[in-house]
Amino acid sequence: METSNFLQNGNIPREENNSGCNRMNLCTLALLILVVVPLLIVCFLCLHSQPPEICWAHATSPSKHRDYDIIWKWSLTDCSSFVRNGSDQKLEILQSGMYFVYAQVTRMKEIESYFTMMLYKDENILLNQMTGTNTGENIASINFGRPYFLSKGEKLFCKVNDGLEHILTENLTYWGLYKM
Repeated sequence: METSNFLQNGNIPREENNSGCNRMNLCTLALLILVVVPLLIVCFLCLHSQPPEICWAHATSPSKHRDYDIIWKWSLTDCSSFVRNGSDQKLEILQSGMYFVYAQVTRMKEIESYFTMMLYKDENILLNQMTGTNTGENIASINFGRPYFLSKGEKLFCKVNDGLEHILTENLTYWGLYKM
């Protein structure tokens, strides 16, 4: 009995002249690698060149103004397109997004009433209110920090309920935000 072509040297018969096809496949693969890999590297470097700057607005050294309004000494870092400090001592949001807002108030002596700091958005929207004790230690602090979604055009400001006479105005009373 004669053996069929399919059974010689395995199931599939060999083609005698396929080395040209293998070379062409190898050259195509090499060319593809030489073009695609550098293109991917360039795309990655362009998209991930530097991390974005973080906007940080920090207010310290409060001084009395009028009607419990406070004048703050502002430090704005990389915030030109996110927030702006207006002449009315309100922090105006220039770009909508998530912001982490924080504040601390420290009183320096016992007082008759509780001391309170209020954080407002626009004129009459209370975002947060912190109330501290009026007795006990000679120095007491209240603080908070939490994220808020703030919209473009909104203005933030702080007030205290009883003026700054009993508040430490150095580095222990401050407020601010940073863009998340």
